[in-house]
Amino acid sequence: MKDSRINYVVVGGFVSVMIVVFVFIISILAGSTGSTDKYYTVYNNVGGLKYGTQVLYEGYQIGQVDSIEPMFDDDRVQFRINIEVQEGWVIPDDSVARATVSGLLSAMTIDIAGGSSAEPLASGSLIPGVAPSNFFAALSEIGAEFGDLSQNSIKPLIENLNSYVTQIGDAAVDNAGPMLANLKTISEDLNRQVPEISASFTRTAKLIESDVLSEQNRGNLGSILTNFETASSDMAGLARELNETRVLIHESVEQINTVVSDNATGVGDAVQDLRYTLATISRTIDDITGNLEATSRNFAEFSRSIRQNPGLLLGGSPQQDEALANGGR
Repeated sequence: MKDSRINYVVVGGFVSVMIVVFVFIISILAGSTGSTDKYYTVYNNVGGLKYGTQVLYEGYQIGQVDSIEPMFDDDRVQFRINIEVQEGWVIPDDSVARATVSGLLSAMTIDIAGGSSAEPLASGSLIPGVAPSNFFAALSEIGAEFGDLSQNSIKPLIENLNSYVTQIGDAAVDNAGPMLANLKTISEDLNRQVPEISASFTRTAKLIESDVLSEQNRGNLGSILTNFETASSDMAGLARELNETRVLIHESVEQINTVVSDNATGVGDAVQDLRYTLATISRTIDDITGNLEATSRNFAEFSRSIRQNPGLLLGGSPQQDEALANGGR
């Protein structure tokens, strides 16, 4: 009997010790052991937050959520989240408490981002908070938007494209026969006309080679070009000589003017008539010289055009003289 009581005492003591140890371990895991400092933050949404939610400081656990209290203000509901942190933990007064999830399957936590202020928050103060965002709710909204886009935009677009493709296919099937028949007719016409066209080109080439570009014609064309070059050179020389003559006449006029100024009054009328005559000849010489220069340029341009395009002798139209088009300048 005595041994049974001893066994009961030992078992009861062991169970009591285990209960105390279990409570102690739970308290450690919950972070509620020891003295704490109390703070609070305010969120518009507390999805995923509850009593015991971990409170982190830059990722390090310093406490937990103690309670959540709704606050009603002008038909608007906000929630005060009371948190407990380790006693003596310094939190700068510009810190922010952000409700976040560290992983896809992780529980919601409140992570305090430490500020840079040197002033600490007093115990019981408000920590500005950033409300949690529901990842799955946002994902659901995105899926709903994609569904609406598929039903209202993509599906009608595909139906219109399918209708256009069907119409084009039907039109192609309906018109394929006449189109093929027309292509066949065109092909047969070309097949019949190609030999005639080829023979015509051959005859034309032979005619040009035998008549236009014969050895005698090429020799005559070379002689003509040589004569034009000689005439152009002669005209240029003549223009230079006339220009020299004009200079001499001007000099003679100046000399006569000098003689007239030195002679007596009785010879003045005769000298004036002679000066008028020489001046008239001088003006006429200028026009003749200009015409000879233009003629020389025309011969040179004609010779160059014939060398570039001998076909002009057979019926081509000569090119416009740019010097004459510009007024002989």
